[in-house]
Amino acid sequence: MMQSRSRRSCRVAMSIPIKIIGIDYRGKDFSEEAHTVTVNLHGAKIRMAHQLIPDAEIRLLSHSTGRDSIFRVISKVQSPERKFTYWGIENLAPEKNIWGVDIPRLNANDQVTARVTLACPVCSTRESLPMDEILILSLQDKGGRNRTCKRCKNFGLWKVLPSLPV
Repeated sequence: MMQSRSRRSCRVAMSIPIKIIGIDYRGKDFSEEAHTVTVNLHGAKIRMAHQLIPDAEIRLLSHSTGRDSIFRVISKVQSPERKFTYWGIENLAPEKNIWGVDIPRLNANDQVTARVTLACPVCSTRESLPMDEILILSLQDKGGRNRTCKRCKNFGLWKVLPSLPV
């Protein structure tokens, strides 16, 4: 019987350019430029060309922050895509938020299953918001959500950060 572990932080869909350094499934050293698909305080889902081995350790550098950390490969995520492989990875030092994004912790009563990251049109501040019906309709109708930035105090249409085509 599989045991499920409850999530410790929200997943945020975000394509962040990263560099991965490790040893592939053939035992060969490699270095690869790749991207995240989703991130959270304790790990990420990444898209890359190399094949990895579950339980292997890899070093990951976030180009957007210049920070790095060691991650453990959890599992390969199934995908019909042949050009890239997808992997679930766990940060071995979760206190190091290498993503440069505020990721909220989950409360016991949180019902949110999806979040989206929007950027301020003036200062590019990023903010993660829960996907609710109002936000979905706003994204469909306007391509973003009107809001006031806490940092620059300007009001404008915040848009979803671009992600890589899958």
